[in-house]
Amino acid sequence: MKFSNIVELLSKNDLVVGHSLSYDPEINEFCEDSRKTGEGSLFACIKGSRFDSHTVANETKAAAFVCQYEIKTSKPYVIVNDIRRAVSLIAYNFYGPFDDMKFFAVTGTKGKTTSATLFSEIVKAYGDGCALMTTVVNSTPKFFELSDHTTQSPIYFAKLLQRAKSERAKFASLEASSQGLEMKRLDGLSFDRIAFLNLTRDHFDTHLNFENYFEAKAHLIDLVKPDGIAFINIDAGKWAKLYAQRASEKGIKVITYGKKADVIFKIKKSDDNGTKFVLNVDGENIDFDTPIIGDFMVYDLVPSILSAVSFGIGIDFIRDVVKKFRGVEGRLERYHGNGYDFYIDYAHTPAALEAVLKFVKKLTKGRLILVFGAGGDADRGKRPLMGSMAQKYADLIFLTNDNPKSEDPMKIINEVMNGISEREKLRVIPDRRMAIEMALKEWRDGDKLVIAGKGHERVQIFNGYEVPFKDKDVAFDILKGMGLV
Repeated sequence: MKFSNIVELLSKNDLVVGHSLSYDPEINEFCEDSRKTGEGSLFACIKGSRFDSHTVANETKAAAFVCQYEIKTSKPYVIVNDIRRAVSLIAYNFYGPFDDMKFFAVTGTKGKTTSATLFSEIVKAYGDGCALMTTVVNSTPKFFELSDHTTQSPIYFAKLLQRAKSERAKFASLEASSQGLEMKRLDGLSFDRIAFLNLTRDHFDTHLNFENYFEAKAHLIDLVKPDGIAFINIDAGKWAKLYAQRASEKGIKVITYGKKADVIFKIKKSDDNGTKFVLNVDGENIDFDTPIIGDFMVYDLVPSILSAVSFGIGIDFIRDVVKKFRGVEGRLERYHGNGYDFYIDYAHTPAALEAVLKFVKKLTKGRLILVFGAGGDADRGKRPLMGSMAQKYADLIFLTNDNPKSEDPMKIINEVMNGISEREKLRVIPDRRMAIEMALKEWRDGDKLVIAGKGHERVQIFNGYEVPFKDKDVAFDILKGMGLV
């Protein structure tokens, strides 16, 4: 692709402020990382909060630049008024097009990974192939990689889609995070089906309030095709109703699901052995059986099922996939055996923690024991709310670290403690391994233990450095030392 073609693309989208086109190089690569530039590459100069890559532009081997302001260089460059949108449009056009693929995106505070993964499993089983981008993994039919972000950079995702397309994948399934949407990482893509799961408190450190948080998630509506469909969990309250209204105003077909909705589902049974529910599809009640535990998880499964149905996949086929779908790593995974019964869950918001504890509490004959903390460099306002949820449902609380990052771990713990008045329930153990060990040793027959906050995560982050730490592995290592496994 010629550099002039890129300038033309940006001009058509009203992004160009100015440009210098002394010559017209052939562009064969697009980079945001100056260390990865080579001959023929286009380098995106971005002024971030910590680093301004305009300052290293001339140190790169790039053939041309897309910038936020004028730089001193003899090479061609284009200045844009929205660098985030520009990067996305360039990436999806340079590595695309992807018009022949069908896109399913899920947004919401919790449940996105489960929903996106189930849809991917359905279409893969059907034989159509799928690109998957989630908090846990990024994959194509012949590629698999553990993830480190929810919504990756557009260049990364565009390359993943290019690979999936070359492997003849017909679908893409992904999580659309509020931050990714606000940073316009998906601009330039068009979605056939989207799902809105819920909106509860999170990321107020960046969004500040619910209104801004909602607007970030509502940007996904702007990316839906004219004949697309939005599946909305109408039981999620006023934000779900507002999301449905916004989508309808855009001319998008809206299908609500829930207890009183366009598509109704009812829980028949939900315990440690799995979940049974009935879903009304096209006027017919269909029974589903899944090994996934947690009645609240059904809200994450339904939009994936309905999207698959809307693409023409038979309901009986979908039922068979759902019956085999064991969920996602770190999402209410239960482990039990000789002297232990515990769950690993990613819950790191007040609402997510409440959903998990409320469900497990119903199954607990003895005490509900909880190990949890709150993350650093994140929404501080949710910390006492998480403490309050812990107090409401747990009989014994081990308050510990959960990725304090650049913050003082004890400061975080103290802010969580502001929501816990029943201090007789509380054990403060900052060392997460020790907290898990003490909780496992506290376990008695009839008790249940929830280890919450990190789920699938593989490290603890302390002031700029990472320490290998995975809740499940640590728990089993401790149990091994106790002679229980």
